[in-house]
Amino acid sequence: MITNQHWLERWQQNRIGFHESAANRYLLQYLAQLSLAPGATLFLPLCGKAHDIAWLARQGFEVIGIELSALAIEAFFEEQSLPYQTFESDRFILRKAGNISIYQGDFFDLRGEDIGECSLVYDRAALIAIDGSQRSNYCEQLMSIIPPSSNMLLITLEYNQSEMEGPPYAVSSDEVEQFYAGAFSIELLERRDVLDERPRWRQQGLQALSESVYRLHR
Repeated sequence: MITNQHWLERWQQNRIGFHESAANRYLLQYLAQLSLAPGATLFLPLCGKAHDIAWLARQGFEVIGIELSALAIEAFFEEQSLPYQTFESDRFILRKAGNISIYQGDFFDLRGEDIGECSLVYDRAALIAIDGSQRSNYCEQLMSIIPPSSNMLLITLEYNQSEMEGPPYAVSSDEVEQFYAGAFSIELLERRDVLDERPRWRQQGLQALSESVYRLHR
């Protein structure tokens, strides 16, 4: 099982291949189709220092993230040149700049009141960061804290798990159905072959790799 210490060490060692150098292409492509109200609140679990956070904030949304690593959060605000305020509680350190709020702490300590009336969960690299033994716990926790009206934009990876050790882990469409079909209608927006974009993973033995983008709506 991948522990919190594992992720803290990856940030300390700058082993952050999951970090994208710009806002995610699927987010830019599909956000307009999600019919979000102006100023809606979006929640990004396990958000790292993603450029997506700042891009969404520039669109006028309230953005809430949760991230374990202080290094990641501080790097985000520094790289985006955003001065922030810090608030501490018994569960989290909250750093806030304008319409961006990022909690430093354990995702499993979150409560519904921490994310409020969240309209959309944007999960680019959270579900695929959770190993199989903890995945159902992650999904149960997420469902317990988001409002009944929340929708989701979910991005997963699919590959033969026996060919490469995660993270990121392979999450099949069957698993997405298993975890979320009870609460959402699940629409596959796109499935894309991306192995040529990950030559290092091909060198590790992967024969096929695809990215899947799902819209989950109530």
